[in-house]
Amino acid sequence: MEIAELSAMKREVVGKETSKKLRRKGRIPAVIYSNGKASEITVNAREFSALAHSKAGTHVIVKLNIEGAKEHPNAIIKEVQKNPIRDEYLHIDFQEIALSEKISTTVPIAIVGEAPGVKAGGILEHHLGGVELEGLPKDMPANIEVDVSKLDIGESIHAKDLNIPPGIEMLTDPDAVVVAITASQAARIETGAVEEIAPEAVEGGAGVSASEGK
Repeated sequence: MEIAELSAMKREVVGKETSKKLRRKGRIPAVIYSNGKASEITVNAREFSALAHSKAGTHVIVKLNIEGAKEHPNAIIKEVQKNPIRDEYLHIDFQEIALSEKISTTVPIAIVGEAPGVKAGGILEHHLGGVELEGLPKDMPANIEVDVSKLDIGESIHAKDLNIPPGIEMLTDPDAVVVAITASQAARIETGAVEEIAPEAVEGGAGVSASEGK
């Protein structure tokens, strides 16, 4: 994982109204969790937005340069709350980490390549958005690439098929399906894979019979 830096300030007063005022001033309310304790801070909204839109995104180690603090903790981003309509960051949860200790985190999946099965009319189903990995922060990848360039209709890639870096352990179920190519509805009908519904089943199904309701 890359290391990024954010300027931060301690926050003494909390609450909805205070948070609104902070956002108007270009600050994002945040919390750092460390050893069961929570510390209230704010981070620079412009800096965080630039980080979120960078190549690595928010899957980085963040060094929080807290104004007036003797120590500047390293942390990972656990949760980001955002207003999708206003494109505004509302709150961030950080988890303090030690660079010398293993962490477990969800690493996003990045699909690469063009699947032959999709070209043939199949549908690419993305089952997992990320996998749970454990290892030292510096060894943790920004994402796990999944190459679908050889995937045909009816085929799938499982977690155990992924290329995990040395020194990193995968905690996700190895048999979990990451991506799969399935036939489209039209293709299943064409090949007879979709069962036809008998006319009598439709006529006598969920309706109330003539004798009922009298």
